Amino acid sequence: METKANTTLIGLFTLGVMAIFALFLWWFLRVSDRQDREDFRIVFSGAVGGLRTGSPVYFNGIRKGEVRRIDIDPNDPRKVVAVVALQPGTPISTATRAGLNVALLSGIASVNLANGPEPAQPLQREAGVPPKIGPDVPGGSDIMSGAQQTMNTLNGLVERLDRLVAEGQGSVQRSLNNVERFTAALGDNSDGIRDFLTQVGDAAKQISALTQRLDRVTSQVESMMEGAQPGRITSILKNIDDLTGGLNAQSQNLGDLLRDARTAANSLTQTLGSVNEVATTFDVRALNRTLAGADRVIQSLDSERIGRAMANIDRFTQALGDNSANVDALLKNATEVSSKLNGMADRLDALLKNFSGDGNNGMFAEFTATARSIRTLAERLDTRTAQLSTSITGFTDRTIRDIQSLSADGRRTLSELERTLRSLERNPQRFIFGGSGVPEYNRR
Repeated sequence: METKANTTLIGLFTLGVMAIFALFLWWFLRVSDRQDREDFRIVFSGAVGGLRTGSPVYFNGIRKGEVRRIDIDPNDPRKVVAVVALQPGTPISTATRAGLNVALLSGIASVNLANGPEPAQPLQREAGVPPKIGPDVPGGSDIMSGAQQTMNTLNGLVERLDRLVAEGQGSVQRSLNNVERFTAALGDNSDGIRDFLTQVGDAAKQISALTQRLDRVTSQVESMMEGAQPGRITSILKNIDDLTGGLNAQSQNLGDLLRDARTAANSLTQTLGSVNEVATTFDVRALNRTLAGADRVIQSLDSERIGRAMANIDRFTQALGDNSANVDALLKNATEVSSKLNGMADRLDALLKNFSGDGNNGMFAEFTATARSIRTLAERLDTRTAQLSTSITGFTDRTIRDIQSLSADGRRTLSELERTLRSLERNPQRFIFGGSGVPEYNRR
């Protein structure tokens, strides 16, 4: 009869042998690794998140060793000292630079070594101290911290944008309402604006035609003045000046003469009136008796001498009576001529001063400058009117289209921001690591 084997003991024995073999193999490899590899120091000037003992060390992307030890620099707590073990033959020199590479998904860090382009010498070893590799280049931990800062900044920006939109919603709505009312007013008054612009254009054309006529008149006057003989014009002006001077000098005598003539006419008129009144007051019978007495007296006188005297008196009175209207008209005309001569002298003096102005201050110079100014004003008004009409038409069309586009873009932007924020709240890791997120299944 066979004895029954104890399987438990056999299994334990087998596991023990395998464990002893594994420990021996690990010890052998570790001892050989320590004997064959060379230690180097790397000083990092920042956080080394994700780096731990046993992390791989790469040289130009090829694994050449691992991290043996990590500790804080006793001289500067802001720095971290990492001791790495590299395979023999790794080309470490004074130009070698170390960097920290962090995997974005797993967060595990590794050391990456690379040589610079400049020629360098191999590192010299000191007794008991591993050689130091040069300053580290920016590592992957900086990327993670930078990403975290970026996320914080983005979060603050989104919050401020949300507050800004919430606070300025009323102002934006009021601005849109004001723009809508403005465009509606322009549309309602489009006929009036068109009529106004048409009237302004017609006025500008009329002013332009007027300036052209004034320019032609000025040119004709200038050509006439240029064609005239300067000496003759000077002589004419001198004669007119002498005439006005003589009239001015004799104005006192002429005034006295006219006043005397007016006084004589008034006296004659009063005398004739008195004679008429006396004639009306006499009685006819008394007059007959007086005439009879006078007749008797006359008969006693020389009839021929009396006849001649009466004839002379009769002719004088007849001539004076026949020309009384002419005498009144003569006196009136003399008065009017005196007034007109005085006014003409004043106007002629002013005209001569304006006509013979010094330099550019003459009448024709001012007239020419005025005509040119009016023409320039008309041209500018015509140009500005056309520009104003084009600008108003383009502004009304573009403003309506731009406001509609702005409103639509604003709504789309707000919708996109709201959808992005909701997606970020539901699945933050999708924003960090990408992808479509962890699929979810409904349990049945």
